[in-house]
Amino acid sequence: MSLFGMLLNWLRSKSRVLAWLLFLALAGLVAANLFVRPHEAEYVFDAYPGFWAVFGLVVGLAMVIVMKKIVQPMISRGDDYYERNR
Repeated sequence: MSLFGMLLNWLRSKSRVLAWLLFLALAGLVAANLFVRPHEAEYVFDAYPGFWAVFGLVVGLAMVIVMKKIVQPMISRGDDYYERNR
């Protein structure tokens, strides 16, 4: 097995710990945004702490909802599609 494969297996076995570490890192970045401000806000809402974190969450959820409710029904096929078209 290659070194990359061993690394992936190790990460898979430690996935819960790794997920918690990543969530803690993200929470730390949002908390740091309360104290570290940009020099000059480029947009109106840039001045509010945590704006980009909330914006990313809202846009990500909106993309999931749009894909699930609008796009998936347009591109999916029925369960019996391959049996009907033989």
